[in-house]
Amino acid sequence: MLLDPPGWSDWPQSLPHWPYVQAVDAALTGQGIPPGIVRVNCTAPRYGRTMYMILVWDVSRTGGRGGVRLNWEEETGWAYGLLDLTWREPLWAPNKLGLHSDDAIAGGSVTALHRTFADPHEVAAAAGHLVHHWRPPGGAYDTPWHQEEEVRAAITAFRQHTTG
Repeated sequence: MLLDPPGWSDWPQSLPHWPYVQAVDAALTGQGIPPGIVRVNCTAPRYGRTMYMILVWDVSRTGGRGGVRLNWEEETGWAYGLLDLTWREPLWAPNKLGLHSDDAIAGGSVTALHRTFADPHEVAAAAGHLVHHWRPPGGAYDTPWHQEEEVRAAITAFRQHTTG
């Protein structure tokens, strides 16, 4: 389970999508697939303050020959990347500070998740398919998340506050 981010003086207003992040994390943990790397933030003001989260599983946590990256943005929804880390230096290499865009060998939108704020349990099911089978899920997951409107309202208030 994710803890509240340390060092955020204006917590939780600086991450208005944090309730969604927590719900997705809880659903993933409930299915036994907590991510190895979690990045949550928003883009810089010049890019419109878009809320995002990135979940990454390295090869040690997947059923494929590489890792999996699952990205979420508030307006575009979910996308994935399959990461082949076998041909590059390992993540722990001194000059390797994280995943590089060249690590992705395949990817695209998670078309099965039809909602931008997809139900976290459906996100966890889709992530499980990627993590365990290293391929995108089939089927149609189109249940909306029950707190979507509250989080969208918090995002709107955040933007109004930060842009003046």
